[in-house]
Amino acid sequence: MRKPKGSEDGSSIELLPILQKESEHPCFNCAKCCTYVALEIDKPTTMKEYDYVLWYLLHQGVSVFVDLDGVWHLKFESRCQHLSEQGLCGIYETRPAICRDFDWRECENHLPPDEPADKWVWDDAEDFLAWFEENRPKTHARFKRYMRRRQGRPHDSALSRVKVTDLPGPPGR
Repeated sequence: MRKPKGSEDGSSIELLPILQKESEHPCFNCAKCCTYVALEIDKPTTMKEYDYVLWYLLHQGVSVFVDLDGVWHLKFESRCQHLSEQGLCGIYETRPAICRDFDWRECENHLPPDEPADKWVWDDAEDFLAWFEENRPKTHARFKRYMRRRQGRPHDSALSRVKVTDLPGPPGR
């Protein structure tokens, strides 16, 4: 956070402008676009790439979605550090180009109720695997064979010293 100019030496303090969203503003009571980062990824075509999708989905706050144009994205739930408690941008005048270029009419909150924002959305590996099996059964069967073969491979020699054990319970129990 930026420190006020001159506050320690007694000189004048730079005040930030007071911003307020009017209730008629299309983004009133919303800051959804400032709470995540989405990056385009390649559509998986190999078994290893499907495995990557599973790996992404094993992480909290990460999801994968396919938009209506068929483009795959990796989404990270992560609030912008400049988003105020009131849902306003703390660096509005100097915000990045991606923020300036965003068109509120493309926000999923402004789509007609019967129009989905995305073609598919997965928040966890289990949902993705269920979709994969139902929608791409032949590829899913190949993927299962691929995973079985990978599980049978020997591990790196440094990892062979690791053994799986039961974890001790919490202290004091």
